[in-house]
Amino acid sequence: MRRFATALLCLAVLVGCARPGQLPASDGGPAPDTGWTTYQADVTAVRVGADPRSLTLTVALLADADGCSRNPRITYLTEENNRVYANVVQDSRLSGVVGGCPTHTPGEVTLTTPGPIADRIVVLNQEPWKRDGAEYRRCDATFGCDPMPTDHCDPAWISVAVRGMDVSRHSVGSPERCDGTWLVMTVPFDPVPCGAEARPGCDASVTVRRYFLRWAGERGWATIATSTEAGCGRVRTAEPAFPRKLCADLPTP
Repeated sequence: MRRFATALLCLAVLVGCARPGQLPASDGGPAPDTGWTTYQADVTAVRVGADPRSLTLTVALLADADGCSRNPRITYLTEENNRVYANVVQDSRLSGVVGGCPTHTPGEVTLTTPGPIADRIVVLNQEPWKRDGAEYRRCDATFGCDPMPTDHCDPAWISVAVRGMDVSRHSVGSPERCDGTWLVMTVPFDPVPCGAEARPGCDASVTVRRYFLRWAGERGWATIATSTEAGCGRVRTAEPAFPRKLCADLPTP
């Protein structure tokens, strides 16, 4: 744990000392005196390299003028908790000039580790990537490095829907009906309004609402209507296509 905390501290220092969109030079060389500054180079693709210890990274280099980019490279390479961490940077003397480097051009950087990378997660500029055959895919901001559930009624999708609601961060959705296209669930506004240990004089009653939702593709579940009544409430007024069979016999939440 101490080594992991130290690594995180080093990474925080590396990023925190930089100006927005910029990383300080950390390759051990002398400070540049020609106006060149070190900036992050965004990684757009990752593929398995020529040997088990290397990866080939495609990066977006600042472009369109002499002085936009040079020396794309790896800095701060470390291995912790079965993951590989690295920063990918480039030097530029025009990035701070408005309109100085309006486009990007692809470049390549090789990442090499002391031992085989195998199937370890690789974290580049604080973004994790997971191996998928001969290439890597960027891990999803919502589901991490695990594949998105194909079942829309999966608890993971339910949790995502609740996190997007104006309720307590402790609230958990309780699905009542779900067919993959339509979802009905109850969600308490705050399941612990008096705290884990009830405060003296606090009213521990919990307000629970019923939510009616429609599957909205990559965005997940979208709320159509809410209700504190039995049955379908107002949902069929808001969305006549909502199946009555999914809500007609529901009790008061």
